[in-house]
Amino acid sequence: MCSSTRHRFAVNFRAQSTPTSSLAYRERMRSTRFVHATLLLTAGVVFVAPYAPAPSSSVAHAQAVSANAASNTPEKAEPFRIAVIGASASAGFGCSMREKREDGEYSGSFRLADMLKLACPDLAIVTTDASSGFFFLSPVANGAKAAKRARDFNPDCVVALDFLFWYCYGDDAPDGGPLKSEADRLVKLEKGLAELATFEAPLVVGDIPDMSGAVGKMLSARQMPAPDTLAKANERFRVWAKDRANVRVVPLARMQKQLMEEGALEIGADRLESTKDAPLLQRDELHPTPQGLAGLACAVADEVKDALRMREASEPTKSDDAPSATPQLPTGDARLVKARDCEPDPEGTVARARETLSRRATPAPKPAASTPPPVAPAPR
Repeated sequence: MCSSTRHRFAVNFRAQSTPTSSLAYRERMRSTRFVHATLLLTAGVVFVAPYAPAPSSSVAHAQAVSANAASNTPEKAEPFRIAVIGASASAGFGCSMREKREDGEYSGSFRLADMLKLACPDLAIVTTDASSGFFFLSPVANGAKAAKRARDFNPDCVVALDFLFWYCYGDDAPDGGPLKSEADRLVKLEKGLAELATFEAPLVVGDIPDMSGAVGKMLSARQMPAPDTLAKANERFRVWAKDRANVRVVPLARMQKQLMEEGALEIGADRLESTKDAPLLQRDELHPTPQGLAGLACAVADEVKDALRMREASEPTKSDDAPSATPQLPTGDARLVKARDCEPDPEGTVARARETLSRRATPAPKPAASTPPPVAPAPR
């Protein structure tokens, strides 16, 4: 949700009339998805990471010695394992930051997993990032693949901020064919909830925001759920999450409403203002800028902190006190202490993001001052 370079996309992804045959629908889908996929690939090419030379042999040796010494330190705590699953917002679509400095132009791009680490820099985190900007192409199939990858990672916590978005949005039915009614959206949502229900580890999930401002830009009218459908989907999600002790909810619907009405987000005790120079949404009105993503990452980090405390051995993870397949952590685990001490704030997160930017270009050298030609002496 970067003084960033943003492009206004005005792509009509779907025709407004329903195709008369399955073959026609498939042909239109190929064309439509090719356009969206091309945009995603283009964004990826623009922000390719710079070449980094290999360290010298002396530096490499020093790094190896340091790593070996650290690995032999008994007090060294294993990092928290966090799996991120979701769609293009989590995948950092278009979320780039650029700025000019005295020694050149610097830039970088960010995903939710990156910002989460920057929000709590003292907390050791290792991630697997199964979020994808291509999630919308086939939400049911792609969601199942992402969930499996996350389960295989054996995470301490799962972050699914925008995982449910395309299980409600889009113009595809649960079986992958064309959407026939608004009821199809609620059936498709059940499939997304079923994937999330497979996790026993703490789970941080976002509800479904109203992104109608993106219609005509990044979304087509056919991809937008009706207001009543959106309300039913969020009510169903609240009921589903209520009785699951491992689920923590990030209120994306409320946050988006506040952003549209007040031009700001309240993240814990912080208020993040959207300005002309530092907006929280990109021009497509769908994806966050680095400032917006930093705010979301802080909201997620607050929930992750509480979720990780659920792993303490003194707190059962199941209501029936049955043994859990997810290992619990000792109450005095050093990682839990650091998690409790983590105080994520959006401004600090953005400042740390700026420190990671890489130089892309150096200033062009100024032309040397020209020396005037010698003046010939006047004839006598």
